[in-house]
Amino acid sequence: MIWWTIAIAAFRGTLLALWLFFKPVLGWFFIVLGLIGMPMPIVNGLIFLMIGLALVGPRNRAVRWSRVRIKTFLRRWAALPTPLIGALGRLADRSARNVSRASRRLHWWSLERRAARRMQPNNQTPELP
Repeated sequence: MIWWTIAIAAFRGTLLALWLFFKPVLGWFFIVLGLIGMPMPIVNGLIFLMIGLALVGPRNRAVRWSRVRIKTFLRRWAALPTPLIGALGRLADRSARNVSRASRRLHWWSLERRAARRMQPNNQTPELP
């Protein structure tokens, strides 16, 4: 009977190793598919882009680098003195900051919810607003 549990553990370890290898590959595939699908009317590229970014993860070096470059670009664009282009840049910068703020708040909310669930006896769901 012990050989069965060892075989299951080895199989789970193999599946985990395969997932850790193919997860970024699949994520980058979805990112490329999303970028190709952005200008096309049939394929909604934004969905594939979000799936790819979720699979690759926010801690990836290329994702972090591109986020910093986009924020820098938006801040430079917002600082332009041209009336129409500068106003569009300020609008885009304000929108990006609101999205970032909402993302941080959602993350904090999820951390608080997880901590509240851990504190509940018998895994009962806490009453949160």
